[in-house]
Amino acid sequence: MKPHLEPRDRIIVALDVPTSDEALRIVDELKDLVSFYKVGLELLMSGGMGDLLRELVQKHSVFVDLKLPSDIPETVSRVVNIAADIGVKFMTLSNSATRETIAAAVSGRVGRSDPKLLYVSLLSSLDRRDFAKQYGRPESDFEPFLEERTTIAKESGAEGFIVSGKEIALLRRRYPKGHALIVSPGIRPAGAPKDDHKRTCTPAEAIQLGADYIVVGRPIRNAPDKREAVQRIIDEIAEGETGNGSFTGHSVIASSYGSGTPMGAASR
Repeated sequence: MKPHLEPRDRIIVALDVPTSDEALRIVDELKDLVSFYKVGLELLMSGGMGDLLRELVQKHSVFVDLKLPSDIPETVSRVVNIAADIGVKFMTLSNSATRETIAAAVSGRVGRSDPKLLYVSLLSSLDRRDFAKQYGRPESDFEPFLEERTTIAKESGAEGFIVSGKEIALLRRRYPKGHALIVSPGIRPAGAPKDDHKRTCTPAEAIQLGADYIVVGRPIRNAPDKREAVQRIIDEIAEGETGNGSFTGHSVIASSYGSGTPMGAASR
C-alpha cells in the first residue's frame, strides 16, 4: 500500500531560475520545509544541471521536467537511463510522445522503478479553446481527447499524468488512487495571481479533485518570505484533505505571494 503523504510532502517547488546557484539558494531557504523540487529547461540551457541534480538527490526528491518528445527511441532511452543513474524521481513526457517513445523511456530505466514517467496531458497555459485551435477539433472533444491520449500513455508504460484544473477529477475518476500518479501544475494559492495559467486551482482544490502532488513556482519563488508562502500552501493542502469546500484557515491576500513578474527579470 502506498504510504500516506503528509501535506508538506505533496508540494513540488519549481526551481525555474537561470542558475544553479540561485536554485540552491531557494533550496537552502526552504530547508526542512520542502522535500521535492522540479528542475526544467531553463536550468538545462544555462548549464550545470547534472551537478545540481546530483547535489539535490542527496537530500531531496527531484522531478526533471523536460517533456521528452517523440525523438529517436535510442536517444530517449539514454536520457532516461542517465536520469535513473542520478536518482531522479519523476520525469515528464510530452503529449507528442508516441507509444514507441514511451516504451523507449521505460526501457531506459533498465528494470528500475524510477524515474516515474508522467505524461503531459495538456499545458496549463492552454484551455479548451486553445485545444480546438491546435488540433482542429470542437471544444466538446476536449475531455474525450484527454482520456484517449492518457489511456494510450498509460497502456504504453507511463505511471501517471501532468494535469491541471478540473480535469484532475476527470482523470482521477478514470484512474483511482494507486492506479496512476497525478501531478498538478498551474497551482495558485487563494488570493495569488494566475499569471499565464488558464486552467488553475488552489492547493486545496487540487487535493480534493484527486491530485497526489502539486507543482508551485512563482507564488513561492517570488514571495518576500518563501517559507511563509510554503507554510500557507501546506495549510491549504491540509484544509483540502479535510474535505472542506474552500480554504478558510488564513486571511490570504494577493500581496502575501509573489507576483507573476520577479523584480529585474522577465515573467516565468
